[in-house]
Amino acid sequence: MPAQPVCKGCGQPISGNYLTAMDACWHPEHFVCAACGRPINGIHFQLYQGQPYHVECYNQAIAPRCAYCGRPLVEEYLIDHWGTRFCKEHQHQFPHCSYCGRLVPPQEQETGRSGEEIRCAVCRGTAIESAEEARPIFKKLIQWVGSQGLRYNSLPLTLELCGREKLAYYLSERGQNHSLGATMSKTYSLDGRVVRSEVTGVAVLLGLPATLFQGVTVHELGHVWLIVQGIQDLPSWAEEGFCELLSYRYYSGLNTPEGRHHAASIERNSDPVYGEGFRRIRARADAMGFQRFVEALQSTKRLP
Repeated sequence: MPAQPVCKGCGQPISGNYLTAMDACWHPEHFVCAACGRPINGIHFQLYQGQPYHVECYNQAIAPRCAYCGRPLVEEYLIDHWGTRFCKEHQHQFPHCSYCGRLVPPQEQETGRSGEEIRCAVCRGTAIESAEEARPIFKKLIQWVGSQGLRYNSLPLTLELCGREKLAYYLSERGQNHSLGATMSKTYSLDGRVVRSEVTGVAVLLGLPATLFQGVTVHELGHVWLIVQGIQDLPSWAEEGFCELLSYRYYSGLNTPEGRHHAASIERNSDPVYGEGFRRIRARADAMGFQRFVEALQSTKRLP
């Protein structure tokens, strides 16, 4: 004769009707939802941390919610680099932040802002919007670059924050058309040969989030150092790759989510000048050691 079933809810023998769920037997009134405490009738329920829930209760109390529309994420959903969960359809409904890749829903989109960039609320919250904000950061970045072995021979360096249109003008003078910063310099020639170059300033796009502003500025300080040291004849991939390596080292040293994001963006960059240049220069610097690489570049004026 089979043993009498015992209810897992109350621990008493069951003499009448019972149900089986979660590898146990239950009095129907004792198999209850962990959220509302009412019996779970029917065959559909949701498990969470070993506890049963009505599907509706789970969706309301436990299920993760979309960061953008607030609906429970009960079916397929996406998670971005920052751990933000959201409905799959939003991936094509909302624009991405130009700086961190987060989605920017309509309620967070800026009005009256010109230019191509789209900023999320997070990046907007740390944006560098004035010279007063930028100057102390700029000073610290010069010190950090100096700690990497790059000196400027007491050159008085200035920083300009500018809008997209003015930055585009500066970049056109360098033969570039897309960047977040520019190094301005004057070149003096004699008989068609460059005899001297002077740095006239560094410009960075106004409104960049703080971490990105720092990395872009470090990149431009790399260009400044190359000019000051008279290192004129590097191929573009080597010059940009070296400056990207500086930014990469800075981002990695921060050990913050934003720093790791921007460092990973440099690693993944598919651009033949910036991305491939970074990877080639990084390989050489890793083989020699960064300090020896910088010393050799400075002394020989050529790529080690």
